[in-house]
Amino acid sequence: MQKFIQMASKTTYQTFTTSSGLRVVYRHTDTPVSYCGFMFDCGTRHESDPSQYGMAHFIEHILFKGTTKRDSWHINNRMESVGGELNAFTTKEETTFYSVFLDRDYDRAIELLCDLVCHPTAPERELVKEQEVVIDEIMSYRDTPSELIYDEFENDLFAGNTLGHNILGSEETVRSFHSEACLDFIRQHYTTSHTLFFYQGNIAADKVVKSVEKWYEARPDAMRTEGTLPVAATNVKAMSADAEPQHNQSHVILGAHAYPIGHENAAALALLNNILGGPGMNSRLNLALRERRGLVYTVESSITNYTDAGYFSIYFGCDHHDVNKCLKLCHAELDHFRNVSMTPTQLAAAQRQLRGQLGVSMANMENNAIALAKNMLRLGHVESLEETCARIDAVTPQQMLQVANEVFDKERLHVTIIQ
Repeated sequence: MQKFIQMASKTTYQTFTTSSGLRVVYRHTDTPVSYCGFMFDCGTRHESDPSQYGMAHFIEHILFKGTTKRDSWHINNRMESVGGELNAFTTKEETTFYSVFLDRDYDRAIELLCDLVCHPTAPERELVKEQEVVIDEIMSYRDTPSELIYDEFENDLFAGNTLGHNILGSEETVRSFHSEACLDFIRQHYTTSHTLFFYQGNIAADKVVKSVEKWYEARPDAMRTEGTLPVAATNVKAMSADAEPQHNQSHVILGAHAYPIGHENAAALALLNNILGGPGMNSRLNLALRERRGLVYTVESSITNYTDAGYFSIYFGCDHHDVNKCLKLCHAELDHFRNVSMTPTQLAAAQRQLRGQLGVSMANMENNAIALAKNMLRLGHVESLEETCARIDAVTPQQMLQVANEVFDKERLHVTIIQ
């Protein structure tokens, strides 16, 4: 077993490689609650054939339905009987299975998670029932345009590659999934080299690694089809909208290609995003569209980063007849940052606000555990809060202006509308 320890200014994490080749990242906390799980370098973008669309998410469900030693009832009861939780989620690039529990139950949690990912059976009788559950989830999603529009926007922005299609798949593809196809997908993508185990809690690292060594069984690499890389950013300006309104509001996203994870301009774009439409009520878009004019209930901006691509987006919902007015105001705010350099005082205030928000977010221990895993999986290291704040403080007004002109260029902006 190889061991490497990195100290990062008040944050200590340790990484290990077990004898089976599994990567483990560990962070000590003084709370009585632990978080651990598996994060796989496998998500929607690895569904290379249209017939597989929705498979990664479906497997997230089906792994809870049976292993060689447990049925679905025993899986669900294993952690809940001691007050713990078992959960999972799927993104465009990762699938994660994890548990939350009191420290005393760490071996129980690790054993269960290893059983799920190492010995799934995907029983056909359970699979048929779960198809109906996922199809209900798809229908519910379609009834929520404020969420559906993000899939529509990504499909527009990344048209022609695997980052474009949605996570849930379609009723047709989900109904076509069968047990052997699910197990084949697992064998292809849940290999040890594409797997990371993470642990955050108060149990000693050596005990955690010993438990993982005991319960995890390596899965050798198999032939794996990587998702198609995104095309270069293109000038996309077309507006997609239904001919006749189907909803009480218009749901709108305005955005453009941006930066991948770890890009040198990520901190500058994060500052611009926070000023424009971050969580604070003092964001410029909230003041312009809601507080001053009452045009929207919700307006927000966000950044989505993938390993080799990313995008910046603004979302708002408004009355159908106010769409163009709201878009004009959004463009005005974006143009402001393209044309006017921030003063040192304005930038310092923006940096202070973002640092504070990041500090407050550290109180969410579950999010911290997930971020621990994703940073290690994608970047190979875990950045401390102090290091993140230092990167934010290093941003200059000149860099802000450069990034604004690069990302907010009108020729790069794309609009997607659901009415």
